[in-house]
Amino acid sequence: MEKTTTLSKIAEELLVASNIAILIHIQPDGDAIGSSLALMLMLRRMGKNVKVFCQDPVPGSLKFLPNWEEISTPQTSNNKDYIAIALDVSDEGRLGSCFDILKNAKKSMQMDHHATNSFFADINLVDSSVAATGMLVFRLAKELGANIDKDIATYLYTAISGDTGNFCFPSVTDETFDQMAQLMRAGLDIAANAQQLHLLKSLGNIRMIGSALTSLKIKAGGRLSAMCLLKEDFLNNNAKLEEADGIVNLGLYIHGVEAAYLATETKDGIKFNLRCLKPYDVSSVAEQFGGGGHMLAAGCTIENSMDKALESMDTAMEAMLKA
Repeated sequence: MEKTTTLSKIAEELLVASNIAILIHIQPDGDAIGSSLALMLMLRRMGKNVKVFCQDPVPGSLKFLPNWEEISTPQTSNNKDYIAIALDVSDEGRLGSCFDILKNAKKSMQMDHHATNSFFADINLVDSSVAATGMLVFRLAKELGANIDKDIATYLYTAISGDTGNFCFPSVTDETFDQMAQLMRAGLDIAANAQQLHLLKSLGNIRMIGSALTSLKIKAGGRLSAMCLLKEDFLNNNAKLEEADGIVNLGLYIHGVEAAYLATETKDGIKFNLRCLKPYDVSSVAEQFGGGGHMLAAGCTIENSMDKALESMDTAMEAMLKA
Protein backbone atom coordinates (compact mmCIF):
# COMPACT_ATOMS: atom_id res chain seq x y z
CA MET A 1 0.00 0.00 0.00
CA GLU A 2 1.14 3.51 -0.83
CA LYS A 3 -0.32 5.60 1.99
CA THR A 4 0.34 8.83 0.13
CA THR A 5 1.13 9.31 -3.52
CA THR A 6 1.22 11.99 -6.20
CA LEU A 7 -1.06 13.09 -8.99
CA SER A 8 1.56 11.99 -11.49
CA LYS A 9 1.42 8.44 -10.09
CA ILE A 10 -2.38 8.35 -10.35
CA ALA A 11 -2.18 9.71 -13.91
CA GLU A 12 0.49 7.18 -14.86
CA GLU A 13 -1.69 4.27 -13.69
CA LEU A 14 -4.76 5.58 -15.51
CA LEU A 15 -2.88 6.19 -18.75
CA VAL A 16 -1.63 2.59 -19.00
CA ALA A 17 -4.96 1.03 -17.98
CA SER A 18 -7.54 -0.15 -20.51
CA ASN A 19 -10.46 -0.97 -18.20
CA ILE A 20 -11.29 1.33 -15.31
CA ALA A 21 -14.02 1.20 -12.65
CA ILE A 22 -14.83 4.46 -10.86
CA LEU A 23 -16.46 3.94 -7.47
CA ILE A 24 -18.82 6.33 -5.64
CA HIS A 25 -19.75 6.25 -1.94
CA ILE A 26 -23.18 5.36 -0.59
CA GLN A 27 -25.75 8.17 -0.41
CA PRO A 28 -23.82 10.05 -3.09
CA ASP A 29 -23.47 13.83 -3.10
CA GLY A 30 -22.45 16.43 -5.65
CA ASP A 31 -18.73 16.06 -5.02
CA ALA A 32 -18.75 12.30 -5.50
CA ILE A 33 -20.99 12.31 -8.56
CA GLY A 34 -19.51 15.39 -10.21
CA SER A 35 -15.94 14.18 -9.71
CA SER A 36 -16.74 10.70 -11.03
CA LEU A 37 -18.58 11.85 -14.15
CA ALA A 38 -15.80 14.32 -14.93
CA LEU A 39 -13.12 11.63 -14.69
CA MET A 40 -15.27 9.19 -16.65
CA LEU A 41 -15.61 11.61 -19.56
CA MET A 42 -11.90 12.52 -19.57
CA LEU A 43 -10.83 8.87 -19.67
CA ARG A 44 -13.38 7.79 -22.28
CA ARG A 45 -12.10 10.50 -24.58
CA MET A 46 -8.69 8.87 -24.24
CA GLY A 47 -10.14 5.59 -25.49
CA LYS A 48 -10.51 3.92 -22.10
CA ASN A 49 -13.31 1.52 -21.20
CA VAL A 50 -14.74 3.24 -18.12
CA LYS A 51 -17.70 2.35 -15.93
CA VAL A 52 -19.01 4.21 -12.88
CA PHE A 53 -20.64 2.37 -10.00
CA CYS A 54 -22.63 3.38 -6.93
CA GLN A 55 -24.74 1.30 -4.57
CA ASP A 56 -27.41 3.98 -4.23
CA PRO A 57 -29.39 5.90 -6.86
CA VAL A 58 -28.40 9.35 -8.08
CA PRO A 59 -30.39 11.93 -6.05
CA GLY A 60 -33.10 13.72 -7.99
CA SER A 61 -31.41 17.05 -7.26
CA LEU A 62 -28.40 15.97 -9.35
CA LYS A 63 -30.25 14.58 -12.35
CA PHE A 64 -29.72 17.85 -14.22
CA LEU A 65 -26.17 16.64 -14.89
CA PRO A 66 -25.49 15.26 -18.37
CA ASN A 67 -24.98 11.47 -18.48
CA TRP A 68 -26.03 10.82 -14.88
CA GLU A 69 -27.65 7.63 -16.21
CA GLU A 70 -24.14 6.26 -16.82
CA ILE A 71 -23.85 5.54 -13.09
CA SER A 72 -24.94 1.96 -12.45
CA THR A 73 -25.32 -0.37 -9.48
CA PRO A 74 -22.60 -3.01 -8.94
CA GLN A 75 -23.03 -6.34 -10.68
CA THR A 76 -21.33 -9.68 -10.06
CA SER A 77 -18.59 -10.42 -12.59
CA ASN A 78 -15.63 -12.78 -12.89
CA ASN A 79 -13.66 -10.19 -14.84
CA LYS A 80 -10.70 -8.90 -12.85
CA ASP A 81 -8.84 -7.22 -15.71
CA TYR A 82 -9.46 -3.68 -14.52
CA ILE A 83 -8.23 -1.09 -12.06
CA ALA A 84 -10.58 0.58 -9.61
CA ILE A 85 -10.44 4.16 -8.41
CA ALA A 86 -12.63 5.44 -5.59
CA LEU A 87 -13.39 9.16 -5.48
CA ASP A 88 -14.44 11.08 -2.34
CA VAL A 89 -14.65 7.87 -0.27
CA SER A 90 -13.32 8.27 3.28
CA ASP A 91 -13.26 4.57 4.20
CA GLU A 92 -14.06 1.23 2.60
CA GLY A 93 -17.33 0.91 4.51
CA ARG A 94 -18.64 3.92 2.58
CA LEU A 95 -18.37 1.92 -0.64
CA GLY A 96 -21.25 -0.35 0.33
CA SER A 97 -21.74 -3.04 -2.31
CA CYS A 98 -19.05 -1.40 -4.47
CA PHE A 99 -16.41 -2.76 -2.10
CA ASP A 100 -16.26 -6.07 -3.98
CA ILE A 101 -15.32 -4.20 -7.16
CA LEU A 102 -12.44 -2.56 -5.31
CA LYS A 103 -11.38 -5.84 -3.67
CA ASN A 104 -11.36 -7.80 -6.94
CA ALA A 105 -9.51 -5.20 -9.01
CA LYS A 106 -5.95 -5.97 -10.10
CA LYS A 107 -5.05 -2.59 -8.61
CA SER A 108 -7.02 -0.14 -6.46
CA MET A 109 -6.58 3.60 -6.10
CA GLN A 110 -8.39 6.45 -4.43
CA MET A 111 -8.49 10.24 -4.42
CA ASP A 112 -10.10 11.95 -1.45
CA HIS A 113 -10.05 15.05 0.75
CA HIS A 114 -11.39 13.71 4.07
CA ALA A 115 -9.04 14.11 7.04
CA THR A 116 -10.50 10.89 8.48
CA ASN A 117 -9.57 8.80 5.41
CA SER A 118 -8.51 5.22 6.26
CA PHE A 119 -6.11 4.73 3.29
CA PHE A 120 -7.88 1.56 2.16
CA ALA A 121 -6.61 1.31 -1.44
CA ASP A 122 -3.31 0.09 -2.90
CA ILE A 123 -2.51 3.64 -3.98
CA ASN A 124 -3.92 6.57 -1.97
CA LEU A 125 -3.97 10.27 -2.79
CA VAL A 126 -5.51 12.07 0.18
CA ASP A 127 -5.29 15.84 0.56
CA SER A 128 -7.46 17.32 3.30
CA SER A 129 -6.33 20.85 2.45
CA VAL A 130 -8.57 21.02 -0.62
CA ALA A 131 -12.24 21.93 -0.34
CA ALA A 132 -13.52 19.08 -2.51
CA THR A 133 -12.38 15.95 -4.32
CA GLY A 134 -13.44 17.80 -7.46
CA MET A 135 -10.45 20.09 -6.98
CA LEU A 136 -8.15 17.05 -7.07
CA VAL A 137 -9.85 15.84 -10.25
CA PHE A 138 -9.31 19.29 -11.78
CA ARG A 139 -5.59 18.99 -10.99
CA LEU A 140 -5.61 15.46 -12.41
CA ALA A 141 -7.11 16.74 -15.67
CA LYS A 142 -4.08 18.99 -16.08
CA GLU A 143 -1.76 16.07 -15.29
CA LEU A 144 -3.52 13.89 -17.88
CA GLY A 145 -3.51 16.65 -20.47
CA ALA A 146 -7.29 16.35 -20.71
CA ASN A 147 -9.35 19.08 -22.32
CA ILE A 148 -11.93 20.62 -19.98
CA ASP A 149 -15.06 21.48 -21.96
CA LYS A 150 -18.51 22.66 -20.89
CA ASP A 151 -19.71 19.24 -19.68
CA ILE A 152 -16.60 18.54 -17.60
CA ALA A 153 -16.74 22.11 -16.27
CA THR A 154 -20.34 21.51 -15.18
CA TYR A 155 -19.38 18.30 -13.38
CA LEU A 156 -16.46 19.91 -11.56
CA TYR A 157 -18.50 22.99 -10.62
CA THR A 158 -21.11 20.66 -9.10
CA ALA A 159 -18.42 18.83 -7.15
CA ILE A 160 -16.68 21.91 -5.81
CA SER A 161 -19.67 24.18 -5.25
CA GLY A 162 -21.61 21.35 -3.65
CA ASP A 163 -18.93 20.57 -1.09
CA THR A 164 -18.22 24.21 -0.22
CA GLY A 165 -21.82 25.27 0.43
CA ASN A 166 -21.78 27.44 -2.68
CA PHE A 167 -18.31 28.75 -1.72
CA CYS A 168 -19.36 29.75 1.81
CA PHE A 169 -17.26 27.29 3.84
CA PRO A 170 -13.84 28.10 5.37
CA SER A 171 -12.29 25.38 3.19
CA VAL A 172 -12.51 27.72 0.17
CA THR A 173 -9.13 29.06 -0.98
CA ASP A 174 -7.79 31.22 -3.77
CA GLU A 175 -7.15 28.01 -5.73
CA THR A 176 -10.87 27.23 -5.52
CA PHE A 177 -11.70 30.46 -7.33
CA ASP A 178 -8.79 30.05 -9.75
CA GLN A 179 -10.30 26.73 -10.78
CA MET A 180 -13.77 28.28 -11.06
CA ALA A 181 -12.42 30.99 -13.36
CA GLN A 182 -10.90 28.35 -15.62
CA LEU A 183 -14.16 26.37 -15.63
CA MET A 184 -16.09 29.49 -16.66
CA ARG A 185 -13.64 30.08 -19.50
CA ALA A 186 -14.30 26.48 -20.56
CA GLY A 187 -18.01 27.25 -20.95
CA LEU A 188 -19.51 26.78 -17.49
CA ASP A 189 -22.87 28.54 -17.11
CA ILE A 190 -22.47 29.24 -13.42
CA ALA A 191 -25.83 31.00 -12.96
CA ALA A 192 -27.88 28.21 -14.53
CA ASN A 193 -26.04 25.49 -12.63
CA ALA A 194 -26.17 27.38 -9.32
CA GLN A 195 -29.93 27.58 -9.70
CA GLN A 196 -30.15 23.81 -10.26
CA LEU A 197 -27.74 22.94 -7.47
CA HIS A 198 -28.58 25.44 -4.74
CA LEU A 199 -31.89 27.20 -5.37
CA LEU A 200 -34.40 24.71 -6.79
CA LYS A 201 -35.90 22.39 -4.16
CA SER A 202 -38.26 19.46 -4.41
CA LEU A 203 -41.64 19.68 -2.70
CA GLY A 204 -40.55 16.82 -0.45
CA ASN A 205 -37.46 18.73 0.66
CA ILE A 206 -39.49 21.84 1.51
CA ARG A 207 -41.93 19.77 3.54
CA MET A 208 -39.08 18.00 5.36
CA ILE A 209 -37.58 21.38 6.24
CA GLY A 210 -40.89 22.22 7.91
CA SER A 211 -40.87 18.97 9.89
CA ALA A 212 -37.26 19.46 10.97
CA LEU A 213 -37.83 23.05 12.09
CA THR A 214 -40.87 21.95 14.09
CA SER A 215 -38.56 19.62 16.04
CA LEU A 216 -35.87 22.28 16.60
CA LYS A 217 -34.41 22.55 20.10
CA ILE A 218 -31.67 24.89 21.30
CA LYS A 219 -29.30 23.40 23.86
CA ALA A 220 -25.99 24.02 25.64
CA GLY A 221 -26.92 27.56 26.61
CA GLY A 222 -27.85 28.54 23.07
CA ARG A 223 -24.72 27.12 21.43
CA LEU A 224 -26.17 23.86 20.05
CA SER A 225 -29.16 23.37 17.74
CA ALA A 226 -30.77 19.95 17.43
CA MET A 227 -33.37 18.71 14.95
CA CYS A 228 -34.77 15.25 14.31
CA LEU A 229 -36.77 13.51 11.60
CA LEU A 230 -38.77 10.32 12.13
CA LYS A 231 -39.79 7.69 9.58
CA GLU A 232 -43.35 8.96 9.86
CA ASP A 233 -42.21 12.43 8.76
CA PHE A 234 -41.00 10.96 5.47
CA LEU A 235 -44.25 9.02 5.06
CA ASN A 236 -46.47 12.01 5.88
CA ASN A 237 -44.51 14.28 3.52
CA ASN A 238 -44.18 11.66 0.76
CA ALA A 239 -40.44 12.36 0.83
CA LYS A 240 -37.32 10.30 0.18
CA LEU A 241 -34.36 10.06 2.56
CA GLU A 242 -32.25 12.14 0.17
CA GLU A 243 -34.74 15.01 0.56
CA ALA A 244 -33.39 15.65 4.06
CA ASP A 245 -29.97 16.52 2.63
CA GLY A 246 -28.69 19.94 3.69
CA ILE A 247 -31.34 20.58 6.32
CA VAL A 248 -28.80 20.37 9.15
CA ASN A 249 -27.16 23.58 7.90
CA LEU A 250 -30.24 25.58 8.93
CA GLY A 251 -29.26 25.05 12.55
CA LEU A 252 -26.15 27.17 12.09
CA TYR A 253 -28.17 30.12 10.77
CA ILE A 254 -29.24 30.97 14.33
CA HIS A 255 -27.33 33.71 16.16
CA GLY A 256 -25.20 32.26 18.94
CA VAL A 257 -25.29 28.68 17.66
CA GLU A 258 -21.83 27.15 17.16
CA ALA A 259 -22.77 23.53 16.44
CA ALA A 260 -25.78 21.72 15.00
CA TYR A 261 -27.03 18.24 14.33
CA LEU A 262 -29.88 16.58 12.47
CA ALA A 263 -30.91 13.12 13.68
CA THR A 264 -32.76 11.03 11.10
CA GLU A 265 -34.47 7.72 11.83
CA THR A 266 -33.44 5.12 9.22
CA LYS A 267 -33.60 1.34 8.87
CA ASP A 268 -29.97 1.14 10.01
CA GLY A 269 -30.36 3.29 13.11
CA ILE A 270 -30.27 7.00 13.86
CA LYS A 271 -28.24 8.84 11.24
CA PHE A 272 -26.59 12.05 12.45
CA ASN A 273 -25.45 14.93 10.27
CA LEU A 274 -23.12 17.16 12.28
CA ARG A 275 -22.01 20.73 11.64
CA CYS A 276 -20.00 23.31 13.58
CA LEU A 277 -18.09 26.56 13.32
CA LYS A 278 -14.37 27.00 13.92
CA PRO A 279 -12.51 26.19 16.12
CA TYR A 280 -14.59 23.09 16.91
CA ASP A 281 -14.23 19.71 15.20
CA VAL A 282 -17.32 17.54 14.66
CA SER A 283 -15.29 14.82 12.93
CA SER A 284 -13.93 13.94 16.38
CA VAL A 285 -17.51 13.51 17.60
CA ALA A 286 -18.48 11.41 14.58
CA GLU A 287 -15.47 9.14 15.10
CA GLN A 288 -16.68 8.32 18.63
CA PHE A 289 -19.66 6.59 17.00
CA GLY A 290 -17.83 4.95 14.09
CA GLY A 291 -18.36 7.80 11.62
CA GLY A 292 -16.13 10.46 10.16
CA GLY A 293 -15.90 13.41 7.82
CA HIS A 294 -14.43 16.88 8.00
CA MET A 295 -13.64 19.25 10.84
CA LEU A 296 -16.78 21.35 10.24
CA ALA A 297 -19.05 18.73 8.64
CA ALA A 298 -19.27 15.06 9.58
CA GLY A 299 -21.69 12.21 10.11
CA CYS A 300 -22.31 8.91 11.87
CA THR A 301 -25.04 6.38 12.66
CA ILE A 302 -25.99 5.24 16.15
CA GLU A 303 -27.81 1.90 16.45
CA ASN A 304 -30.21 2.73 19.26
CA SER A 305 -33.60 4.26 19.90
CA MET A 306 -34.06 7.90 18.97
CA ASP A 307 -34.18 8.99 22.63
CA LYS A 308 -31.01 7.10 23.58
CA ALA A 309 -29.18 8.24 20.45
CA LEU A 310 -30.10 11.89 21.09
CA GLU A 311 -28.90 11.58 24.67
CA SER A 312 -25.54 10.19 23.51
CA MET A 313 -25.12 12.86 20.85
CA ASP A 314 -26.07 15.70 23.20
CA THR A 315 -23.41 14.54 25.65
CA ALA A 316 -20.73 14.29 22.95
CA MET A 317 -21.55 17.61 21.28
CA GLU A 318 -21.74 19.50 24.57
CA ALA A 319 -18.38 18.02 25.61
CA MET A 320 -16.90 19.24 22.32
CA LEU A 321 -18.22 22.75 22.95
CA LYS A 322 -16.75 22.78 26.47
CA ALA A 323 -13.29 21.59 25.40
